[in-house]
Amino acid sequence: MNYIRHLRGFFDHLETDSNITSQHISLYMALFNLWNLNRFRDQFEINRQDVMAMARIGSKTTYSNCMKELNDWGYIRYSPRANRYQVSKVSCTRFGTTTGTATGTTSGTPFINYINKKNSKEDSSQNLKRNGRKKQNGKANPLHVETDKDYSEPL
Repeated sequence: MNYIRHLRGFFDHLETDSNITSQHISLYMALFNLWNLNRFRDQFEINRQDVMAMARIGSKTTYSNCMKELNDWGYIRYSPRANRYQVSKVSCTRFGTTTGTATGTTSGTPFINYINKKNSKEDSSQNLKRNGRKKQNGKANPLHVETDKDYSEPL
């Protein structure tokens, strides 16, 4: 199991998945860390309180929904506990391998422009208008960064 290839494959897979949120990513990264600590076994046991703390998720409902959705979308295989005295088990999908769901980077280069890769120029400008973001010099500026800032001015 190559740690870096897996993470690159995971993030490449995220580019095509419009359903996933920051909570899902945080939860998956916590599970990935536990998988690493368990030496990438096929299946490993988890403790809900520990995983919630690692993922910075404060609600049991959010945790349960995210685990179910990650399972449904194929990121993990989740076997919840039958009662509160048993442990839940998780298996993570292997990304970044020839047998996994994603290999390497899709563009062939490690540095990509995520906005241009995800949307065409027209789609990007429509999304920026819909989200109320500005354009500068004819280019999308999703971070509202000023390109003509005078650095001699005091903060």
